[in-house]
Amino acid sequence: MRLAKYGFVAIFMVLAGFASSVFPARGANQVEKIEESALDARLGNRNNPLAVVFMAAWCAPCIDELPTMNKLYKKFKHRNLKIIGISIDLEGPQAIQPVINGLKIEFPVYWYGEKAIEKFSLFAIPMMLLIKEGQIIERVHGRRPETYLDEKFIQLLK
Repeated sequence: MRLAKYGFVAIFMVLAGFASSVFPARGANQVEKIEESALDARLGNRNNPLAVVFMAAWCAPCIDELPTMNKLYKKFKHRNLKIIGISIDLEGPQAIQPVINGLKIEFPVYWYGEKAIEKFSLFAIPMMLLIKEGQIIERVHGRRPETYLDEKFIQLLK
């Protein structure tokens, strides 16, 4: 089991290095580490509906979905829908930063690392939590088409 875990980690580190070479490091949306208490406060905020998108620099479907999430963020932010990204990369915020910069992602992205896997029972990414009035109302697994996500956000805002 430990050997499999370390092999898994090694593969991710190689892929994260690849991602940083494809997406140059520059931009204004700084990925910062978020502490558990701050993350819990964001998730428990009853004032705004929230979509939490889990991602990693080595996850091709995550990277593929980010432009769609950014587009939907721009569309729904005026209706008070909040979208945040949570990086589970092992290497820290610097692993996902080049991806965020290269794709010009505007919604906040935080690094929480592998702790998110256990805390949120992640078994695949991309995964998104839809939160309303401080409660998780749905988990969306895998990459979904824009029309599907658009409808999910409309439902979340009702």
